[in-house]
Amino acid sequence: MTVMKKITKHIHLLILSLIISLASCEDLAFGDKFLQKPPSGDVTIDTIFSTADYARRVLWYAYGTLPWELPKEYDGDGALRFTVLESLTDLNQATLGWSGAERIYYSGTYNAGYEDLESEYGCTKYRIGSWWKARQVWKGIRHAWTFINNVDRVSDMDGDEKERLKAEAKLIIAIHYVDMIRHLGAMPIVDRAYAPEEVNMPPRATLQETVNFTVKLLDEAGSCEQLPWALPSDDLSNWSGRLTRGAALGLKARLLLFVASPLFNDAEPYYPGEAADKHMTWFGGYDAQRWEDARQACEDFFTENQKEGGYYKLVQPASADLKGYRKAFQDAYYTRGTTESLISVRRYNMTNNTPCLMQSMRWGGWCPTKEFFDMFQMTDGTDFDWNNPEHRQNPFINRDPRLCESILLDGDDYQGTKAEVFIAYPGDEANYPQGKHVKVSGYTDSNSIMGSGIAARKFALDRAGEYKNRSFHWPHLRLAELYLSYAEALNECNRTGEAYQYVNEVRARVGLPPLKLKGEQDEKTEFREAILRERACEFGYENVRFFDLIRWKREDIFTKSLHKLNFYRHKDTKEYKFEFPELLQRAWQKPGGFSPKWYLSAFSATEVNINYGLVQNPGWE
Repeated sequence: MTVMKKITKHIHLLILSLIISLASCEDLAFGDKFLQKPPSGDVTIDTIFSTADYARRVLWYAYGTLPWELPKEYDGDGALRFTVLESLTDLNQATLGWSGAERIYYSGTYNAGYEDLESEYGCTKYRIGSWWKARQVWKGIRHAWTFINNVDRVSDMDGDEKERLKAEAKLIIAIHYVDMIRHLGAMPIVDRAYAPEEVNMPPRATLQETVNFTVKLLDEAGSCEQLPWALPSDDLSNWSGRLTRGAALGLKARLLLFVASPLFNDAEPYYPGEAADKHMTWFGGYDAQRWEDARQACEDFFTENQKEGGYYKLVQPASADLKGYRKAFQDAYYTRGTTESLISVRRYNMTNNTPCLMQSMRWGGWCPTKEFFDMFQMTDGTDFDWNNPEHRQNPFINRDPRLCESILLDGDDYQGTKAEVFIAYPGDEANYPQGKHVKVSGYTDSNSIMGSGIAARKFALDRAGEYKNRSFHWPHLRLAELYLSYAEALNECNRTGEAYQYVNEVRARVGLPPLKLKGEQDEKTEFREAILRERACEFGYENVRFFDLIRWKREDIFTKSLHKLNFYRHKDTKEYKFEFPELLQRAWQKPGGFSPKWYLSAFSATEVNINYGLVQNPGWE
């Protein structure tokens, strides 16, 4: 089935998906329930846009297609089959043999053909299909344009609400396009709702045209007077999760930082091919102005935020101690409706609705690497060093508080007691009948949880019962990213001296001292590396690291060997011993196994072969 046929089919699905909303007298609620899928049936567009209530449900459906990046269904849809995007980076190793990461990516067998698979175990259920097909990107875009093109005919909706909701619809389209640009580069530009009789899909545009189209949507939403800068804090139960002008300006900064980076903005394409020749996978040359545009987008956000009363701010600790720092960081990424949240995806309301999230952890989908563990500094701002006797004696204390919220540490507070996460000391195995590893929260399969020797904690592992029955969201974009993006853009614009204050704001939230460089390289290069590490520590498991590595074309990081962190603790003396065995090698870590073509993913081979202008990405032809 062609993409055009799929888009045309979505017109009919749109009508079908709204029938029960007409047949039912139950209103769709805002707040935690406003994204629930409306019932389906058979009505006309004229009927749908005859009342404000029915029209709004078209937009709510589009909201329901926004990216959800955590495992959510037992088929692993949208999460590389029971694992996460970090599994393709140096932060995480999937040790679950039938995960998408191991079967398709670590093996090196991924190719354009996988994008044609529709089965439960096909690649469409892993990374690319998770938004190209399974994430229902085109459905979301189609519903948003259908709303924009038809809402003016609604008689019982005032003009201000129409303009506000149009702006929200444009933001939904832009969110999908930013994701597609980051995964694939230039895209076909769908700038309206296609009629059922139309059969010609737009050809693939250039990268510049795609970026311009997306920026235009963001600018239109960001300048809409009816769209609030932030959500009303006195009524978040009704408004929480809706898009804002703050989201528009923040997303523009993310997009422009990405496209200013060397993947697209360089003297040579990252990989030769027809798409590169047609400027679909790079701009055709380097332009320093792109970094200035990214810097300006960040500055515009902060200037507008100040003008609007400074609503958006980093979540701050209630107390200047480890407990306060940890809680502030946890709230920043986990808790809904904070002043740090810019784009909050609400496809799932409660943690109980996402059993696959916990299962993926238990079965080995989330296994942090030693390399991730080592990134977190000491509380005094110095780098952690295994050669330092004091650090090695107990590497779990006096560290950046984000470490113990990202990785479950031995001896940490856990479910009202102290976590015991270690391997039995050599010769002392008889004292641990549970098996190789001491139990993690009663899980008998803790060997799987600790497939890399250590266990992930962020998002999923229970904190004294807090995970169960807790409201949930995906933090698609939060303010801390804007701070670190601004610092990076300033540095690339040779204004490094001004950049420190923005990274230091993020560090101060968890009690870390100001960033201090070692002076081992030129300041600009060393600051760039420090920012990339800071982003890894702040956004681990939030799908930031992968895009940081591809936009900077970091072959050196993709190809380096990764390691387990096996640690043994003596039952009586509590002394630790450590081993760092190498993790299963990925195809691109082996000699000659890496190719820059991996920076962007493939389009479906079937779609390319239809010859409507969808040019395949270089290397996947």
